[in-house]
Amino acid sequence: MSPGAAAAILPIRDGDPGRAAAFLPTEESPPPEILRCAEALEIPWRRLLLDEIRAEQKLRAYLPDVASEPALDAALSILSHGALRSFRVRDRIETLACQTRASVRGALRRLRAAVRGLAGGSSGNDAALLRHCRLAYHRILLLQRVRRAAARSRGSPAERLAFVCSAARCAFDDAAWAIGEEESPRRGRRMEAAVRKVRGEGFLVPRAHTEAQSLAELRRIVTAPNGLRRTRGSRRL
Repeated sequence: MSPGAAAAILPIRDGDPGRAAAFLPTEESPPPEILRCAEALEIPWRRLLLDEIRAEQKLRAYLPDVASEPALDAALSILSHGALRSFRVRDRIETLACQTRASVRGALRRLRAAVRGLAGGSSGNDAALLRHCRLAYHRILLLQRVRRAAARSRGSPAERLAFVCSAARCAFDDAAWAIGEEESPRRGRRMEAAVRKVRGEGFLVPRAHTEAQSLAELRRIVTAPNGLRRTRGSRRL
């Protein structure tokens, strides 16, 4: 790209002469024009987009409905040190920062908690364990939804994968697992398979006589008004 072409893409700066016609892309601009501007500014858009995709896939793997603004603490727990690679996390932190400047009640406390989460700080073993249990519970619910979508899927393997990913809002790996489970002659109950998979992924799921009872115990933990304080003595944990 010639210097003149690059100059025409650069954003307008105050005081620059003859820059009134410079190109400043917006969200409505065609993707090629946006990418052309990013390359002219030497923005590593490939790396940034890949990081965003990986973060979004990870959130979708563990949260039941990521599109409805997931809780910030849950997103920080899932993404860990890579949380700032997610636009959802950045948007929430920016909102908290604006609310803090406007003296919105509770905003500063939530912003400080988010910074501690980004730094790897802990707010107590009980709180960390409760977040872990919530992630496990929502992960089970998500996998059950993926299995139901897989049961409704039709067509070629690629078409079925695309349908499941779209209908269940899940990652590719979860869709492939669900289709494989549905095609298995010994597929069993969807809820039991979801509990076993989540437990195999390293999540703490209470042990009980049946997987249905295990899920009920887990639900009791995450919905208790006082969190883990009421369940600390549970033998199943």
